[in-house]
Amino acid sequence: MSMIMIGNKYLASGFRLIGIDSIDMPSDDAAADKVKTVISEGKHEIIIISERVASKVKAQRQSLIKARKPYPLFVIVPDFEGPIDERIGELYKLVNQATGVKLKLK
Repeated sequence: MSMIMIGNKYLASGFRLIGIDSIDMPSDDAAADKVKTVISEGKHEIIIISERVASKVKAQRQSLIKARKPYPLFVIVPDFEGPIDERIGELYKLVNQATGVKLKLK
């Protein structure tokens, strides 16, 4: 299975150390553009990105889901600034949709 990490130099270096192909980008916007290119190439089944980059390519990820394409699979990790609240809301919505049960968060 082909896997790639696209993100800032620190995250990319960390993933490179464990043997995952990584591309370091100077900004989240540049990383988002690179993710769009990687999606269109269709060479990678798993794309690892930060939460901030994930929010910038949300429309592309949703279009892949609507098209029922199993790949690429996105692995979304927090960066060194910590998790963002938007991602928690997105996960909440997806779990509700998948299970058909409305969850309550405290």
